[in-house]
Amino acid sequence: MKHTLRAILVASGLIAPLYAQSIQSDNQADKVKIELGRKLFYDADLSINGTMSCATCHEQRRAFTDGNKVHPGALDDPGKRNVPALANVGSYKNLTWAHNHLSGLAEQSLMPIRGTDPIEMGMSTHEEEIGKRLSQNECYRKMFTIAFSEEKGSINLSTVSRALESFEKTFISNDSLYDQKIKSNQPLPTKESEAGKKLFFGAAKCNSCHSAPLFSDDDFHQVQPQTQAANPLMKDNGLSDVTGNLKDKNAFRTPSLRNAALTSPYWHDGRAKTLSEAIRKHDLKMNQTLSDRDIAKLIAFIDTLSDISFVNNPKYTKPSKECPY
Repeated sequence: MKHTLRAILVASGLIAPLYAQSIQSDNQADKVKIELGRKLFYDADLSINGTMSCATCHEQRRAFTDGNKVHPGALDDPGKRNVPALANVGSYKNLTWAHNHLSGLAEQSLMPIRGTDPIEMGMSTHEEEIGKRLSQNECYRKMFTIAFSEEKGSINLSTVSRALESFEKTFISNDSLYDQKIKSNQPLPTKESEAGKKLFFGAAKCNSCHSAPLFSDDDFHQVQPQTQAANPLMKDNGLSDVTGNLKDKNAFRTPSLRNAALTSPYWHDGRAKTLSEAIRKHDLKMNQTLSDRDIAKLIAFIDTLSDISFVNNPKYTKPSKECPY
């Protein structure tokens, strides 16, 4: 019976088939690659002055965001966009707020490391320095040798980015209260959250873009530009800056609402401080029909998408300084 109900829900769009799997392998190289990526994720040596790691902006307790409107770079260069959450990032074909030509997470990881628009970790033209720094660490030499034996343990930007990709692909968030209740065919714990779910998948049409189970359609949509940009010195035209197509101007990828209660502020430029404000900044025609009570119900539902096990999973925390190999 539950299986039949689940099939109906999948067909109706309320949920979707399992969408993400962390790497499951008995291969030691794969396991070491993940653990290596974890160490690198927390290593500030990937930045020009040793002050910024991936985890500087992507904090686990905030579902891998940082709570700021935008984040300045290692050399205090101004930030451009709000830090995106990383839950289920391995399931997306479109990575970052406004890019549709990235081959995967390995290539995406190079953007903060050596990108210049904006300058984040500041390693552009200093890429070889990363290999030199990491090679001085005996533990890294051991781990790279095991993880990349076919490349004789070479430590360079390519192997670093692939290790980061392996770790980030394990960022699976699918055990929220919403997920638990769906699996057990039970209603959400409060009348308000249950009403919010009905509104979300019904009259409010939130799921037209924030579709389950990712709660994002992994697509780009045009939004009204902010009257004053997060950084007035840095023009942000969204996807059109990548494609060169004016039709893509002000188009940004739909963010996931998983763990949204933990990831304020919202929108690509951090313009909305609260979920209520974020909802109200959507298309005016749609929101004219949403009362304050409706918005409270939607927020009660979105709260059930928080995955406490995800933000507390010890597999994602900063590793011990002691070498595991």
